[in-house]
Amino acid sequence: MTSVWIGLDIGTTGLKAAAFGRRGELVALRVEPTPLQLGGAEFDAGRLWSAAAAAIRSVIDELTDRGLVPSGIACASIGETGVALDDRGEPLYPCSTWLDPRMDQQAQWWRHQVGEEVTAQITALPVRPKFGAIKLLWLRDHHTDIFDRIRHWLQVADFVAFRLCGQMATDHSLASRTLLFDLDRRRWSASLLAAADIEPSILPAVVPSGTKVGEVSTVAAQQTGLPIGLPVMAGGQDHVCAALALGVTEPGTLLDSIGTAEAFFFPTREPTYQGPVVDAGIPQGAHVVGGRSYAMWGLNPGGGRIEEVRRASGLEWGEFLLTDQARRESESLAADADDAIGWIAAAVRTPITRHIVTGGGARNPLLMAAKQALSTLPIEVSGVPQAACLGAAMLAGCPGVGLRTTTPDRS
Repeated sequence: MTSVWIGLDIGTTGLKAAAFGRRGELVALRVEPTPLQLGGAEFDAGRLWSAAAAAIRSVIDELTDRGLVPSGIACASIGETGVALDDRGEPLYPCSTWLDPRMDQQAQWWRHQVGEEVTAQITALPVRPKFGAIKLLWLRDHHTDIFDRIRHWLQVADFVAFRLCGQMATDHSLASRTLLFDLDRRRWSASLLAAADIEPSILPAVVPSGTKVGEVSTVAAQQTGLPIGLPVMAGGQDHVCAALALGVTEPGTLLDSIGTAEAFFFPTREPTYQGPVVDAGIPQGAHVVGGRSYAMWGLNPGGGRIEEVRRASGLEWGEFLLTDQARRESESLAADADDAIGWIAAAVRTPITRHIVTGGGARNPLLMAAKQALSTLPIEVSGVPQAACLGAAMLAGCPGVGLRTTTPDRS
């Protein structure tokens, strides 16, 4: 029977399970909505697991019908959301997303009591409300009884892996979004944990991406249809897993991901702890490729601002793209993105030699034409479907195919 590998991608609005063949070809896909509540600010971890299990089972059913057998599974997820668990491994409180507006006071406390400069020298991150440590402080300030019962704090991908195999671990890329990770030494920072008065024992072991965490348990097999004993591997942050699938691993390559927001991902050989990157507050983190790092910035809204204008116009996309308004909005976003790319490239002190675009915005011909008109490089459009899922599947053992792109006509 032919082997395939399964990758999950848990995003803010959607959860995807996908299976890929040896060459990285997509052979099965299931999409479920992320069970958001409170206006998108949080979701219930139990319901998330139920959605993940249902998505996996749907993929397994299709694989079984086609005589395909999974050889491994890994999960990619949003990077800043943590799951608070009790001593039985059960969720204690809804998980806060990056859209949660409630953590400003805790971020301010961190800046004053722990220090922005001290934090940046260890984590290579600016202090922002969305990072995991800040969410822990919010729980301590507002739900002390729940905080006192926390025995484990897992990133979303790691929580799903835990439900699959019963073992707790995180990878470097997800750990580097907590505000508690020593990026240079690739381990939890004892000094930051002490300064924030966070108990180190609640954090999982940190392992390289692609490390075997455990094997699918009997209970998880019953819930998902996965075979008992299937290897469960450490995944990573969604953007970083997508970069792996698209071959964005070397300095000089830019991954430009255009969705509701637009994210610019620059691989680097190592993090920097002084100079323009730190001064500008550009977040850095660990790549899923061993030893590599990255710098990442974004525009919010990105492609979403064009969608807002289209929705207000009442036109369907095909009609809207024929209007001057669509052209103006696309050119405006392209100009803003070009400015951002220019100053980030200057900050990381690495000239861009390759510009790869992915995401829904890549299907907007006006936006792509406007981007190309501003670029001195041919812009390559990704031909890899479900890149974050594929990146996770590659960490699970799928050989993959690297990058498939097309280059728009420059004429």
